[in-house]
Amino acid sequence: MPFDDDPDDERPVPDRLLPPEDRLWRHPSELGAGVAHPFVGSAPAGRTDRRSPATGALIGACLAGAVVAFGAMWLARPTRVVEHDLPANAVRSAATTQQASFSTDPVPTERLAAQMAPSLATLRVEHDGGWSTSSALWIDDRGTLAAAMPVVVGATQLVVVGDDGVSRKARLAGVDAATGIASLVVDRTAGTPITLATSKLKAGEPAALVGAPGGDAGNDDGHATVSSVLVRSVSLRATVGDLVLHDAVQLDREVPADALGGALVDVDGGLLGMVLGNSGEHQLGTVASGAAVIDTASALRDDGEVRRAWLGVEAVDLDPGQASLLEVEGGAHLTEVTPGSPAAKAGLRPGDVVTAVGGRPVDDASDLVVGLRSREPGDRTVVEVRRAGKTRQLTATLGG
Repeated sequence: MPFDDDPDDERPVPDRLLPPEDRLWRHPSELGAGVAHPFVGSAPAGRTDRRSPATGALIGACLAGAVVAFGAMWLARPTRVVEHDLPANAVRSAATTQQASFSTDPVPTERLAAQMAPSLATLRVEHDGGWSTSSALWIDDRGTLAAAMPVVVGATQLVVVGDDGVSRKARLAGVDAATGIASLVVDRTAGTPITLATSKLKAGEPAALVGAPGGDAGNDDGHATVSSVLVRSVSLRATVGDLVLHDAVQLDREVPADALGGALVDVDGGLLGMVLGNSGEHQLGTVASGAAVIDTASALRDDGEVRRAWLGVEAVDLDPGQASLLEVEGGAHLTEVTPGSPAAKAGLRPGDVVTAVGGRPVDDASDLVVGLRSREPGDRTVVEVRRAGKTRQLTATLGG
C-alpha cells in the first residue's frame, strides 16, 4: 500500500501553534481567507476598457508567457510531497507528543516475515458460536502469550496455533484495561519468545506490522504477514472502543480486524508494540508499547492483576485559559481527591493543578497517569502543585 501523507483526508492540524490571539479566536483555515486572487474578478458594470490595442497586445503576450512558464513549472513539479513535520495531536499538547519527520528508509519485509514467524501464534477466538482469527505473541518459555484485550473479552473459547502447527486451548489469565493487554496461558510455548527493541521508538520512523502465519492473519507457507508502516505519533492519548490509553503509539493508517494482536517491530525484529485496534478519534492503527506488553502479560499470568502505584485523585487536562492565568505551561487539574488516600494525606485538594511528579513535568492528565506508572507502591514522591497563585511541593507516599 503506498504511503498516505494525510491518511484521514482531513485538514492537518498545524505543527506550530499560532499566537494566542489567533489560536483562541480564529481557526487556522481562516487566516488566509478573504484574500482575492489577482486574476479573479471583473470590471464594474458600465465600465469599458479604454486601453490601446498595443497595450492589449503587450498584456496578452505577457499572459501567454506566464501560461507557458506555469506549464513548464507544472511539468517539472515534484511527483510526491512529503510532510516533513507531523501534525500536532488534537488531544494532547504538542509538547507531550513526540513528532518527527517522515522517513522513507525501506523495511526488509521478506526477512522479517521469516524471522518473526516463530514469535507469533495464530489466535482463534469464538464469540457466540462464530470464530475470528487474530494474532498473539509468545513472551516467555512458560506458555504465556500476550493478546489484544478487545479480541478476547467475552470469548467463549480460545485456541492458539503455535510454530509447531498444533492447536491448543488457551486459558485467559487476565486483562488490563489500562494498557489493553490480555494474558493467555497454554500448556507449553510452541515458538520463540519475542524480544524488546533496543532502540527508542520515535515518531516518523519506519516500522513493520507483523501478523501470525496461517489463517486470515498470515500466509500458508509458514511465514508471517509483514507490511511497512510509519509511526505517526507516540506518547498519545487515544481511545480504542471502551479503552482509554494514556501512552499509546499511533500508526499512519487504519489496520484491519485480523491485524489485532499483531506485533509492531523495528527493522531488526525488536518489539515496539502490539496492535490493539483503530482509535476512535482518527480511525488509525493504535498500539500499546512493547515494554507494557511484556510486563503486563507476565504480571497477569503470575498475579491475575497488575499492581500499580496509587495516588487517589481524579484529574482532567488543564484548560489553556486557566494555564495562562496560572502562568504555567500545562498541568493536571484535580477534580476529586479520595478521602484517606495518599493524595489526601499529602495535602492535595480538589482544584489543585499538578505540574510535576518526582521532578517530571506534568503537561496534562495523561502525563500524571504515565508518571505514576513509573513508581512502585510505597514510593515517596514529591508532587508539585499550583494553588492560589503559588507553587507548593507536597510529599506523598504512594499506595498499592
